[in-house]
Amino acid sequence: MKYHNAVFATAACLLSTQAFAGTMGPVEPARNWAWVGSVSAGPVWARGGETQTFYLAPEIEKTYTARKSSSALASGELFIGLQKNLFSQWLAQLGLAAATTGNAKLQGIIWDDADPQFANYSYRYKVRHSRLAVKGKLLKDCGYWLMPWVSASLGGGFNRAHDFTNTPLIFEALPNPNFSNHTKTTFTYTLGAGVQKSISKHWQIGVGYEFADWGKSKLDRAAGQTMNSGLALNHLTTNGVLFNLTYVA
Repeated sequence: MKYHNAVFATAACLLSTQAFAGTMGPVEPARNWAWVGSVSAGPVWARGGETQTFYLAPEIEKTYTARKSSSALASGELFIGLQKNLFSQWLAQLGLAAATTGNAKLQGIIWDDADPQFANYSYRYKVRHSRLAVKGKLLKDCGYWLMPWVSASLGGGFNRAHDFTNTPLIFEALPNPNFSNHTKTTFTYTLGAGVQKSISKHWQIGVGYEFADWGKSKLDRAAGQTMNSGLALNHLTTNGVLFNLTYVA
């Protein structure tokens, strides 16, 4: 009798397991790692410039007074890496990101002899940024319509300062030699946050805010300049809204 009861119990367990498996469908094995790639693009706003005073030659001192106005430019990024399931509801992505932007426009007024009474020139120039960085992204999949995420990146930036021009503001002033173009290699980082939505098994779309610090930039000396370099910045920052299209293998 005990033998029959054991047989019936075993059969019942097998039947119930098959019934549930038939209802749920085939179960795919969980994957810890998956390839992931994304393309991001959108507008960013740069705001920079610092007032600087220095000697161009032993008897020539000038002050470059920056006008801190925001300029809009386009930014784009390509990210390739791996995605891993950390624990319940949490996903992590880690990989390499390559990004580039348009030209940030900087401008201001030049004071001869570092004296505001001799505001005789205006100036303007551009800085173009690109970078290669290690980027991480942390997502939380709560089973809702949208997945929130945060991101950060650290890497090397390449800032090309170029097209410096100065323009006389009074009739008596003569044009000065312009600073030369220069590309500066520097440390750069980004911080971001946003939301993501799955539109199919492999494809996702999202949008987020990103803060970027481009790092250092500078212009080279002008013709005839014997002291110091051109205008230089330790930081040039942007704030932007980037839309992304992501593929998870």
